[in-house]
Amino acid sequence: MTNLLPLTGWLNTAPEGVIAYAADSSVSKSDLGSRVAFWMRVLPAEKGQCWAVYHKDSVEFLSIIFALWQLDCTACVPGDNRPATCERLRQRVQGFVGDFPDDLVNNDLSELGIDAGFDTAPEWRVLNADFPALEIYTSGSTGEPKAIGKTFAQLDSELAALEVLWPGEHDAVVISTATHQHFYGLMFRLLWPLVRGQHFEAEQWQYTEDVYNRALRYSAFVLVSTPSHLGRINTSVAWAEVADRCVSVLSSAAPLQRKDSLSVARLLKAPVREIFGSSETGAVAWRVQSDSSDGGWQALPGVMLSQTDDSLLIVAAKQLAEPFFKMSDRIDFISDGRFHLLERVDRIVKVEGKRVSLTEVEQVVQQSPLIEIVKALVITRKRTEIALVAELTEAGRQELAQLGKRKLLLQLRQHLQDFFEPVLLPRRWRFVDQMPYNPQGKLPMDSLQAMFEQEEVKWPELVSQTVEGQVAELVCRMPAELIYFDGHFAGNPILPGITQIHWAEYYGRQLLSLKGRFDRLEVVKFQQVIFPESVISLVLEYNPESNKLSFRFYSDKGVHSSGRICFR
Repeated sequence: MTNLLPLTGWLNTAPEGVIAYAADSSVSKSDLGSRVAFWMRVLPAEKGQCWAVYHKDSVEFLSIIFALWQLDCTACVPGDNRPATCERLRQRVQGFVGDFPDDLVNNDLSELGIDAGFDTAPEWRVLNADFPALEIYTSGSTGEPKAIGKTFAQLDSELAALEVLWPGEHDAVVISTATHQHFYGLMFRLLWPLVRGQHFEAEQWQYTEDVYNRALRYSAFVLVSTPSHLGRINTSVAWAEVADRCVSVLSSAAPLQRKDSLSVARLLKAPVREIFGSSETGAVAWRVQSDSSDGGWQALPGVMLSQTDDSLLIVAAKQLAEPFFKMSDRIDFISDGRFHLLERVDRIVKVEGKRVSLTEVEQVVQQSPLIEIVKALVITRKRTEIALVAELTEAGRQELAQLGKRKLLLQLRQHLQDFFEPVLLPRRWRFVDQMPYNPQGKLPMDSLQAMFEQEEVKWPELVSQTVEGQVAELVCRMPAELIYFDGHFAGNPILPGITQIHWAEYYGRQLLSLKGRFDRLEVVKFQQVIFPESVISLVLEYNPESNKLSFRFYSDKGVHSSGRICFR
C-alpha cells in the first residue's frame, strides 16, 4: 500500500500549500486550482472530446489537462508541435490549446496569457478511474505515429509501483532536464511528485549549469534526466557544493552507458536509477549500475516479465491496457528474474532519448522531388545519430552539381524540419549512384554502415598557407565531417570557439617559433559563427618579446574571431 493521492480526486484531497517552484516564485495548490477553473471557463470543450495540449510551462500544462479532465475530455499529449505533427492531429482532436500555430488555436485562447483573469474554484468532480485521461503519441514501426490511451487506473497503478520501490523522498525538490511532453517526463517530473506531495520545478532546464544553480536553492533535490544530458554533464561545475543535497538521479529514454552512470554517481554522490519501458507499457524495469554490477534489469513491483520463443520481452501488469504486451526488445534472462537487453527487432530507434521510426524518416525524405530512393540507419560514435544513404533523382543530381552538397543538404533539411525535431534530423548523408544491393536484391546493413566508417576528421582542409617571418596565413575549408560540429548545435552546426583557439595554438606552434606553455587568453572576440563547408582564412602573428600569439579568423563575410594567446 502507498499513501499516494489518486489522480481522479487530487483536486479535492490534496492539502493546501506549495506544490511547485517557478524561476523566482512558488506555485500553491490554490494557484493551480485557479488556473484549472480559468481554463474550464474559456475552453470551448464538450464531453467526450480529445484536445491536443502542448505548453512549455509545467504548471500551466497541468492546469490545462486537469481542466480537460473536469470537462470529461481526454488530453492528447504530442511529443512535439512540428507542422507535420499538427497536421496529423487535425484528423484526431477537436481542439488545440497551448503553444500551437495561431490557425489551430482558438483566436480567443491564443490571446490569453498565463496571468489572464482567474476564477473562483468550482466544486471539483471525482473522476472515473476508467476514464481515458491521456492519449500519448509515439512512433509506429510502420512509420505512422500511433495514439496510446492511458486511463486514470493505469496511471495510478504505475505510480503506485514506483512509490513501493522508492518511497520516502518527498522532501527533495524535483529538478528536470526532461520534457513533460514525453511520457517519461510527464510521469516522473510531474504526476508522481504531484500525487506524493513532492515539490517540483515548473521549468525544464537544458544545461547542467542551470541544474547546478537551481540545486543551490534547495536542501535536497532529485534530478530527472536522460542519457543525452547525463552523458554530456559538465564535470567542471562545482558539483561538490550540491552533491550532499542530491537524493537520487533518474534516467530513462535509453540505456545509460556504464561509464556515464558511474561518472554521474560520483559527481552527485547519489544512485543513478535507470528506468526501462515504453509509452505503451510505462515503466516496467529498473537498474542501478555500479563497478561490480552486471548491468542487469529487474522488474518493478507488480510487473511480471517473460519472453517469447525468439527472446522478445513480454510484460504483464495492471498498468497495461491489455493483459500482456509483447515488446520489440530481445532479452536474455540471467538470474533472479533479471535480464540483459539485447536488441530491438523493429525499426524504432532512440536518438538523444527521443523515439523515431526509421521507416517514417525514409518516407518523409522520399517525398522530396530530389530523392529517388533512400535508406536510413543508425550509427553510433560519441552519440547516436541517424544517417542516410540516398540515390538522387535527375533534379537532385542537377541541384548537387549546380549548388554543391551543402546547399542541397540545406534544402533537404528544411523539408525535414516540418516533420521532426532538430535532434532527430539526419546528421550524416551519403549520395550514391546506385544502392549497394546484394545478389539477392537486399541492402546488407554492413555495406551501408561501411560508408560511414572513416577516421574522425579533426582538422580543416588546408587550401594554402604562407609564412613570412613571424606571420603565417592559412586558407582553410571546414569539412562538414569535422567532429567538432557534432552536437554544436543539433540542426544548425557551428564551429565551437574553443576549437578555433586550439587550432590557432596548434598552427602557431607548427609554423612559427613560439615557445612556452599556454597561460591565458586576452581580448578574445567571437563576432560571426563559422558553418560547415565555409572557406576561412586564419592569420597568425607571434611576438617573441611578449610571448603572445595573435590570431584572426576571417572570410569575405568579415572577421569571425580574434584574440591573443599568452604563453609562459
